Amino acid sequence: MLKPVRRWFKWLGLLLLSALCCWVFHWGAIASEMRLYEIAQTPPTQLSTAATVEQGISAYQEGDFTGAIAIWQQVLSRINSDEDRAVVYANLALAYRQTGQLSEAIQTWEEAIALYRDRDEEDLEIAKLLAEQAQAYSDLGQHKRSIILLESALDILEEQPDPLTEAAIHGIFGNAYMALGNYDTAIASHEKSLAIARSSNSTRHIATALNNLGTAHLKQAERLYYQAEVADAEGDPQAKQLKQEEQENVARSRSLFEESITVAQQGKKLEEIRALLNLNRLLEKSFHQGLSENTDGEITSNQQRIEELLPLIPDSRQKAYATINLAESILDRADEKMLDRVVPLLEQALTIAQRIRDTKAQSFALGSLGKVYENNLKDFGRAMEYTQNALFVSQQVNAADSLYLWQWQSGRILKALNRPAAAISAYKHAIATLQSIRGDIISANKELQLDFREDVEPVYRQLIELLLTTPDTEAITSQGKAERTKSTLLAQNTSSSRLQEVVNTLESLKLAEVQNFFGDDCVQLALSRGGGTQESLASSNTAVIYSIVLGNQTTLVLQAPDGTQKKYTKTIDKDSIEEEITQLRFYLEERPAARYLPYAQAVYDWFIRPMEADLAAMKPNTLLFINDGVLRKIPMAALHDGEQFLIEKYPIAITPSINLTITRPLSRENLEALSLGLTVAKPPFAPLFNVKAEINAVQEILGGVKLIDEDFTQENLQTQLRAKSFPVVHLATHGKFGVDAQDTFLLGYDKPLTIEDIDNLLRTRRDREPVGLLTMSACQTAAGDNRSALGMAGVAVRAGVESALATLWFINDEATVPFIKEFYRQLLDSKLTKAEALRNAQLTMIADRNYSHPAIWSPFVLIGNWL
Repeated sequence: MLKPVRRWFKWLGLLLLSALCCWVFHWGAIASEMRLYEIAQTPPTQLSTAATVEQGISAYQEGDFTGAIAIWQQVLSRINSDEDRAVVYANLALAYRQTGQLSEAIQTWEEAIALYRDRDEEDLEIAKLLAEQAQAYSDLGQHKRSIILLESALDILEEQPDPLTEAAIHGIFGNAYMALGNYDTAIASHEKSLAIARSSNSTRHIATALNNLGTAHLKQAERLYYQAEVADAEGDPQAKQLKQEEQENVARSRSLFEESITVAQQGKKLEEIRALLNLNRLLEKSFHQGLSENTDGEITSNQQRIEELLPLIPDSRQKAYATINLAESILDRADEKMLDRVVPLLEQALTIAQRIRDTKAQSFALGSLGKVYENNLKDFGRAMEYTQNALFVSQQVNAADSLYLWQWQSGRILKALNRPAAAISAYKHAIATLQSIRGDIISANKELQLDFREDVEPVYRQLIELLLTTPDTEAITSQGKAERTKSTLLAQNTSSSRLQEVVNTLESLKLAEVQNFFGDDCVQLALSRGGGTQESLASSNTAVIYSIVLGNQTTLVLQAPDGTQKKYTKTIDKDSIEEEITQLRFYLEERPAARYLPYAQAVYDWFIRPMEADLAAMKPNTLLFINDGVLRKIPMAALHDGEQFLIEKYPIAITPSINLTITRPLSRENLEALSLGLTVAKPPFAPLFNVKAEINAVQEILGGVKLIDEDFTQENLQTQLRAKSFPVVHLATHGKFGVDAQDTFLLGYDKPLTIEDIDNLLRTRRDREPVGLLTMSACQTAAGDNRSALGMAGVAVRAGVESALATLWFINDEATVPFIKEFYRQLLDSKLTKAEALRNAQLTMIADRNYSHPAIWSPFVLIGNWL
C-alpha cells in the first residue's frame, strides 16, 4: 500500500503555500516546495506501482515537474486504493501548480478532497488540501473564492486542531486580503499567524511569519504614501496624518524584517535571504520617498550577505528565483558599475534552472538577461536572442503570465531595431495573451494598482503609440503605383483600418483599467449585458471622442455617428498637459473668480478647436467622451471657445468604455425615485444643510420613497430595493472616490457604503429592471489622482446601473437644489435624452447670474447611457 509516511512540508512559504513566501520579484512570485507523499512498507505485489510513484517524487524534487506529472498520470490507472489515489492526486496537483497549470491543479485537488471525504479520519488532510486549493485560487486572482475555502478549512481545524496548519491558513488569509487591498485585515491575519508560529517555537515558521507581516505593513505604507501625496496636492489637512501613519508602518515593517533576519540566522538561510531582499526593497523605497537619508551602504551590505548565502543552499527553484531577484535588485539601483555583477548572477540562475530542469525558472532567467541587454547594454541582437529563448520556453509550459512579458519585451526590442511592423505584431500577441488571463494578471494584485501601471498598462499604450506613428504599410501597398506618391500623406493621416486598431486597443485598455480598479469580474458581467453598438450611435446621432494621452503627444479620435473616424494630434508633453489640466480643475472650483477661463480656453484650443469644422459638418445630437488619464479630472462641459462653453453647443456625456455602455432610452412610465439623503455631520464630513430641500424636490417631481438621516441605513435601503423597482435612485450624501475601490464610498447614516455594498444592494433586485439612473449629488473625486474619476465612471458599471449622474467635486450650496429640480423636470420630457436633460439644466444655471459660475453646474457629469 502507498502510505503517506513522509507527509512533510518543506516550509519555504509560511507553511503550505507559495504566496506566503512573499518574495519580492519584479517578474513574479516563487512557489515553495510542498509536501510529497512517499512509499513505506509496500507488499511485493505493489512494488512496481510504488516505485513508479517514487520516481515521480524524485523528478519533482529535481525540478522536473513536467516529468513528475507524466509519471503520476500514468500510475493513477494502476492504483485501486482510494487513499493511495488521493495521495497521488495531491502530489499531481502540486506539480500542476508548479508548472502554472492552476485550473488543472484546482480540479486535481478536488479529486483528492472527494476521495478523502469518504474517510472521516482524514479531515485534517482535507483542511490542508483546501488551503492549497485556496492558494491556487488566489494565484488566479480569485481571492474571495480563496477566502471561502480557507474558512471551511478553519472549521475543520476546530474539530481537529493542528497549530502549524492553522498558522498557514491565517497566512494565506493575510495574503488574500492584502491582494484585495484590505490591509488592516491582512495585518490582523498575519499577526494571528505569527502568534501561532511563536507558540509552536518553530524558527522557520516564525521567520517567515515575521517577513509576511512586514510585507503587509510595507504595502500599507505604500498606499498611505500615495494617499498622502494626493491629499497634499489638494491642500487637504489630512495629508499630515496620512504621512505620519505611513512612517509608522515603514518603521514597523523594517523592525519585522530585521527580526526575521535575526531569527533566520539560526540556520534558516532561505528565510534570511527572503527577509534581506524585502528589507532592501523597503530601504530603496524609503530613500526615494525621503524617509531615510543614507541607505546605500546598508543595501550593499545586505546584497553581499545574500551573495554569501546563496552558494550555501542546494539548487532549487527557490535558489534560482532568489538569484534572479538579487540581480534585479542590483540592476534597479541604476549603477553602471554593478552590471558586471548582474549578468553573471543571471547566468548562474539559468544554470541552476537548467540543472534542476525547471522550465519556468529558465524562462525568467533568460528573460531577465534579455532585459539587461535591452535596457542597459543596448545590445539588441543579444537581447532578442535571450528574449526569444525565454518566449519559447514559456510556450512549452503554457506559462501565459510570463509569455506576455517576453512578447512585450520582443516588441520593444524590435522597435529599437527599427522593425515597426514586427514590433506591432509582437505587441498584439502580448495583448492577446494578456486578455486570455485578464482576471489573473489585472485583478490578481491590487496594491495601489502598481503592477497594472508598470507591467500591464504600458503594453497597450506602447502599441497605440506605434500604431499612431507607423505608416500602415499594407494600406500603402494596396494603393498600387499610381497612389504611392500619396504615401507621405497617408503616414500623417492614419489609415481608417489602422485608426480602428487604435480605437480597439484603447477600448481594451479601458476595460482593463476598470477591471483593475475594482479587482473583480464586473467588466465581464457588464459586457454580458451588451455594450453600445454602432447602430445605436448612428440612430441617436452621437459622436464619440476618444482621448489618448501619451508621453510627447495627445491624440483625439473623433468617431462620427456613421462610424467614420479621424484623428487630431497635439504635440505636447504629458507633464505640460497634466499641469494645465490640474490648474484648470483647481480654478473651476474657485468661486466667484474667473481665473479658470484662460485655462478652459487653452484646453479647448488644444483638443476641440481642431475638430470644430468636422463637428459642425456632422451636427451630432450628443458628444460622448471616453477620456484618458488627466482629462478624466475635468468636466468637458466647461471648456470654452472664447465666446461660449462647450455645453452650450452640444449635450455631453462620458463613459469609461463604449463596450460597457448600455444604450436604450429611459422609459418615463412610472418614473419613481428612491431618494436618500444625509443632512447631519459625520466627522470629518460636514453637515449638508440643503439636502432635505433637495430630497423633497426630487419626491415632489418624481414621487417615490425618501429616506433621510436616521432612516438612511443600509438595511432600510435594502428593504426598499427588494420591495419595489425604482427606475431612479437619488443619493444626496457625501461620496468620496479615492485612489482605489477601498478608498471609495458613499456615506450612510449608520455606515459608509462601499462600492461593493452598493453593488450588492442594487443586485438584490433579482429579476427587476436595472436602475435607469443613479444620481450622486455630493461626490468628490481626488483632484490629485487621475484614477479617482475612473472609479466614479466605473461605479455605474460595478453596480449594474445604466447611467449615473455624479459630481466631480463637492458642492455644499443651495444652488444644488434648483439645479436638481430643473434636471428632473427636464427628464420627465420623453422627447429628451438624459444628456439633453442635463444640458438644459446646465443652460438654465448659466443663464442665471447667481448660478452661472461653472463651479456650480459643470461638476455634474452624466456617465454611461446618455439616451
